[in-house]
Amino acid sequence: MDIKINDIFTKSNTEKLFKEKHDFFKHFHKDHIEFIKKSIDNARLCCDLSYAKATFKCPLCGELDYRPVSCKSKFCSSCGKLYAEKWALKLSQDMIDKKHRHILFTFPDFLWKYFLSKRYGPTLLSNHINQLFKEWFKKHKIKYYGLVITIHSFGRDSSFHTHFHVIISLGGFKEDLTWKKLEYFEPKFFNPSWKFLVLQTIKSLYPNSKKAMKAISNAYSKEFYVALKGQPIKKDLKSIEYIGRYLMRTAIAEYRITYYDGKNVTFWYTDTETQKKVTLTLSTIEFMTRLVLHIHPKNFKAIRRFGFYARNINSFLKDTISLFKRKFLFKRKLPTWAERLFAQYGKVKLICPNYNIRMELFEFSHKKYGVYSYK
Repeated sequence: MDIKINDIFTKSNTEKLFKEKHDFFKHFHKDHIEFIKKSIDNARLCCDLSYAKATFKCPLCGELDYRPVSCKSKFCSSCGKLYAEKWALKLSQDMIDKKHRHILFTFPDFLWKYFLSKRYGPTLLSNHINQLFKEWFKKHKIKYYGLVITIHSFGRDSSFHTHFHVIISLGGFKEDLTWKKLEYFEPKFFNPSWKFLVLQTIKSLYPNSKKAMKAISNAYSKEFYVALKGQPIKKDLKSIEYIGRYLMRTAIAEYRITYYDGKNVTFWYTDTETQKKVTLTLSTIEFMTRLVLHIHPKNFKAIRRFGFYARNINSFLKDTISLFKRKFLFKRKLPTWAERLFAQYGKVKLICPNYNIRMELFEFSHKKYGVYSYK
């Protein structure tokens, strides 16, 4: 039997979670806690006709039909999947037709916890990553480069693991807007600088913490991993979708959950070093805690664009990069609302069975916001 996230995140289990883990969550900002609870509730009520629905009516005979309302929450498996697909498609269409590379920035696991309650910390680190690339390109007489940074918060086992997936252009535009290729990134430049910036960021987040200072001291002898060789970003969507699918969904795919009895949850993951399948059993509360830690605060930007991929570039640079935009022989389209409904419910067209004409939107009802009728 398939086990869904909503089977575990019941209302009673969620209340129990925040009661038992009160001492743990007290370090989080109140607004963040409220947003976590709201995200869980929204995902639980997603496509629940008893909570919210759109009513359609035949203009001739009055025949009614109903369609559910999705929650649009990134904590929801189905809504998160669609969000990730949209993001990957949009980014692939924005990228210019030049080589790009996927690079990973991370740091030792004993430092991950320092970004649990300080959620603006990863934003500071993403700014530092941009500054590193900016200085590197400047050394090679390149003024405009393309950089997309995605902040990831979980690893294969769904535990909290802050790391950064970077898409960088292998070259950029010089002052005169001619293109210069640059495919080499010097480890001696990036690795020590990245270590210094991470430790300085933690120090700024915890200026009076003796534990943080001790961890920083121990970290200077550790390796801070930057996969500068990375992987090429190909012209298809697979490379981008791989990065995006971990951004906008729950920290575990539902097919990896193999057992749930109300008290314990069993799931599996693939170990990154051994590539072997590992099975793990956690108490329901511990499993739920792992997942909710990856719900960022409201309006948190897990995707940052810099250089000529930034939103606010000047008009002449926009005109220049438009000449380098990728040409798609076949433009991929995401499934429409009707197609997604057909896949989920086997119903698609809102056609009156009596008169074979299209039904019209008649009413929107929501338990929280009431009823709105359309003329």
